[in-house]
Amino acid sequence: VKTVRVNCHPNSLEIVVKADMFEIGAPVYSDELRLGVEQRDHCRAHASSEGGEEEYTILVGLADCGTKHWVSEDALIYTNLLIFSPRVTPDGLIRMDEAVIPIECQYERKYSLSSSSLTPTWVPFMATQAAVETLAFDLRLVTDDWLYDRRSHVFHLGDLIPVEASVHVGHHLGLRVFVNNCVATLSPDVLSQPRHVFIENGCFIDSQLPGSKSQFLPRTQDEKLRVLIDAFRFHNQDGGELYITCQLNAVPANDPEAPQKACTFVNGRWKSANSNDYLCASCQSHGKPGHGKPSAPGKFGPRGFQKPESKWRSGTLTKPVLEQEARMGPLVVLPAPRSPLPAQELPPVLSNILKPRLYGSQWRSGPRAEPKALVPDTPDPDQEETSEDASGEELKSEGSEGAEIPAVSGAPLRSVAEQQTSAMSSSRRAPTA
Repeated sequence: VKTVRVNCHPNSLEIVVKADMFEIGAPVYSDELRLGVEQRDHCRAHASSEGGEEEYTILVGLADCGTKHWVSEDALIYTNLLIFSPRVTPDGLIRMDEAVIPIECQYERKYSLSSSSLTPTWVPFMATQAAVETLAFDLRLVTDDWLYDRRSHVFHLGDLIPVEASVHVGHHLGLRVFVNNCVATLSPDVLSQPRHVFIENGCFIDSQLPGSKSQFLPRTQDEKLRVLIDAFRFHNQDGGELYITCQLNAVPANDPEAPQKACTFVNGRWKSANSNDYLCASCQSHGKPGHGKPSAPGKFGPRGFQKPESKWRSGTLTKPVLEQEARMGPLVVLPAPRSPLPAQELPPVLSNILKPRLYGSQWRSGPRAEPKALVPDTPDPDQEETSEDASGEELKSEGSEGAEIPAVSGAPLRSVAEQQTSAMSSSRRAPTA
């Protein structure tokens, strides 16, 4: 509204209204204007003149006349309502409609609303410096596309374990993260036994194993380093659980003298994930894993894994704390799943065993023994001859695979022992010539 002006003071608000409030040539009266819904005298307008033009003014405190306030992200906001309530004539008539105009004052939060002096609350420089120098390192399992956190911690021998090391830069600019040392244990204690050191001084020792796929991937971001670990497990440990503890550190990305490295043994030589292979020359002194002396607790004791020493000396920070120990686990590594051999790859002996056979042929291995017959039902006389014929044919087929057993169709069959006994008795009864 052009005829209403609001002035926001540090501890009050002022509303100036022109007498011709609706610009129709009919002035309003001061007692027809008030601030807020409540009828209070100090919230009503008072006549004033400026430049010969009649005006009305309302001046109240920020918390008076029902003024509401709240805080936004950038400002303190105070609001109220300017109400025009027309007079009622003795005859009960009104000449205008009631009007309500919203009033608002906004104050930026960086300014004070009080005119009193402020007590300074200085933050010590060392506390500010400590907050700036603190870094947040992270070591996490990720999905195969390196986009999300991996939910499952279960792997099989032969799988690759994708791990991402990172550092939250914060106020720092141009930091590069490295994995200096890594050790696998059965418990969170890095000094427990058994233990396997697979990264030492930035050299991926496991990458020297024949057929190993362990490696540092070429770096794509300074604050992140991608690591692939060829899954392994400790011998004679049925659970297959592993804890992986690594020492992470960060250096300025533009520091040419930084000794940190991320080296992998590829095609008979050491290569760097940062394309500066000359730093990997010191990895030649590391023997292959599994050869030489086992990893001693001292190797990752005071030097490798410990809480960083305090670097605050006499109130001054001698060197930023740019390293931290990070841990993952437990990971579960199971034996590689076994897939059955295809039928065409089985040995001939196994192929014959697996072929389908008749029921009777399953009992021919070892000495032949006459099975005990189950008690049959009383045979039907009409079917007796048919069953005898069938029995003769079955014995013929069985005799073709082993010793021949003569059979006569339509006659009762005798066992081999009975036939031999009969032949011997016949020879004894034969007359001599």
